[in-house]
Amino acid sequence: MTKLLSLGELLIDMLPQDSQNSAYLPIAGGAPANVAVGYAKLGGKAAFCGGMGDDYFAKQLSNALAQYNVSTEYLFTIKDSQTAMVIVSLDETGERSFNFYRHNTADLLLTCEHLAHINWEDLSTLHFCSNTLTDKAIARTTINALKLAKNNHKLVSFDVNLRYSLWQNSNDIEQNVHACYAYCDIVKLSRDELNFLAEQTQQTPDDYLQSILDTDVSLVFLTDGPAPATVYHNAFAFTEAAPIITAVDTTSAGDAFIAGVLYYLNHNDENILLTDKLNNQQIVKRALNFGLRCGSKACLAKGAFPALPMLVDVV
Repeated sequence: MTKLLSLGELLIDMLPQDSQNSAYLPIAGGAPANVAVGYAKLGGKAAFCGGMGDDYFAKQLSNALAQYNVSTEYLFTIKDSQTAMVIVSLDETGERSFNFYRHNTADLLLTCEHLAHINWEDLSTLHFCSNTLTDKAIARTTINALKLAKNNHKLVSFDVNLRYSLWQNSNDIEQNVHACYAYCDIVKLSRDELNFLAEQTQQTPDDYLQSILDTDVSLVFLTDGPAPATVYHNAFAFTEAAPIITAVDTTSAGDAFIAGVLYYLNHNDENILLTDKLNNQQIVKRALNFGLRCGSKACLAKGAFPALPMLVDVV
């Protein structure tokens, strides 16, 4: 079984329609939802787990997932709740910034009772991000999901994906992020996130990377925008440059990258156990290359779901 379950926020991205950011179009988004769609568009089976409001945007969100063949069996409508929204602004290079409207929204109201519906035998991989660690209740649900995944012997992938404005106290970030490492097989960080987390623990970035691997995380993927990306394992490490492109919108680049990595690991070298692939240097190197090609392709169009590449775009 190679099915991915992506856990977290499904929300509305308000995307600018001109270079002055003066008009916006509502489009389905949310980092974990992007990963599920990215995985499905490559040809994998994917499901999304999260809370959905019962407001005007709910149907748009569920329809968008269904349009890209992402299963919504674990998308739970939270009565009398609203959908989170993020205003995305783009600069002249396509680099994005975010303003979140997210107070007691449906994505924060997923509970452990909802997780009881998950059929773990149907899945190979659980993926999540740090945006479900920002409030105590949803953080408890997230940790519970990680425990269930590990108890059911599933691969766990964590894209740290920090959105600093969502945290009431930035001093809480590292300890909440670090609490997840013990359940993870794969961790993805950006260079900026690594520097921030290392500074919070008064470590060098290299020492912080090693501290992640010391928690029995198998692979740490470190991205740095258009600069080369590096993957770290206790037995090896290597760096690869991303394809050279002119970016239009980088909104879903990181999500496309990790979706590509997870798709490659799940759908290639099928005679090797998934967990063993994480220790195979050649397989990991090919997964890194594939992820970089996916991330680069996603920068060539605006939006998240529509910009995520299909397999034919990257082979």
